[in-house]
Amino acid sequence: MVTILCAGVQMAHAQYAYFPQEGTIIYDKTVHVKNLLKRHISALKDDDWSKKYYEEILGRVNETAVLKKKLSFRGNEISLEPIKGTYDPMVTNLLNSGLLDYQSTLYQDLSKSVSKMSFDLGGSSILIQDSLLNVKWKITNEYRNIAGYDCRRANGVTLDSVYVVAFFTDQIPTSAGPGTVHGLPGMILGLVVPQQHFNIYATKVEFDIPTLKTDIGKKKDTPMTRKDTQEKLKDVLARWMGEKQLNLLFTAMFL
Repeated sequence: MVTILCAGVQMAHAQYAYFPQEGTIIYDKTVHVKNLLKRHISALKDDDWSKKYYEEILGRVNETAVLKKKLSFRGNEISLEPIKGTYDPMVTNLLNSGLLDYQSTLYQDLSKSVSKMSFDLGGSSILIQDSLLNVKWKITNEYRNIAGYDCRRANGVTLDSVYVVAFFTDQIPTSAGPGTVHGLPGMILGLVVPQQHFNIYATKVEFDIPTLKTDIGKKKDTPMTRKDTQEKLKDVLARWMGEKQLNLLFTAMFL
């Protein structure tokens, strides 16, 4: 009898469980600035003029920088945008160069496997439109509470060899997260990318009527795939950057 009653209570709970289909999530992205700078410096050529510049600011810049992001979701659609903030002048310069974050606006339609991203680079507007990233996941039995949600850890590989760690909750069924990484059975509330020296965690989840940014980029922008973007920018940037630094920049751009 006790077993039957317990089973009935569990079934009733499952029947009335709330799985939100729309809302807004605020994230804090913490960039380990000094570590990221060291990685870029190590990738620069010895005769690169920017190497001395980065070495000079390495001792003066803050250890970390915290950037805020807003994710809006409805069903299989999400948009992600930066929240404007006031930063230390050196951090602002690094942001403007794209080194810490491209401050991009992202839109994804998961049902159509469409991803669009818009950002400015060196005074030019870039619009990337492509299919969703391919991510190979392995879900673990490690859990962590993030913003009041029990999240399960998954280890993934994307962009051929970039290792990522995600914490997702199946209580929010949208299979997305704070960036282009996706494909887990629930919303990603925590994401760590060791190669890029950043982690991003949700701080607030609200189930409201979101405002999705579906029409991103400027009218004059020509959409390019990730491959087209990489080839076009590589033709220009390879004059000053080596292969290692280019790979770091493109990884940050596409995530």
